[in-house]
Amino acid sequence: MSKAAHISVTLDPQVAAWAQAAAERQDRSLSEVVNAALRTALVQDSLSELSVDEEAEQVAARVDVDIAEQAAVDARRRSRGAA
Repeated sequence: MSKAAHISVTLDPQVAAWAQAAAERQDRSLSEVVNAALRTALVQDSLSELSVDEEAEQVAARVDVDIAEQAAVDARRRSRGAA
């Protein structure tokens, strides 16, 4: 990991209280909690910017439906064989 950068930020009082409470609950430093929260938020934001391949999504959805339909057929066959 690269060397940490020391920066100063001003947090809203409520955010600071939440972060401090989380640090105490998790037995972590305030810096660790803030870093983890920022990392999570920034990764989530970057993922929301990814383009979605609509055709691939539709193919995957069809495959899911086909699998579910086959599972239902298999379940009916097993129940008939058990009866």
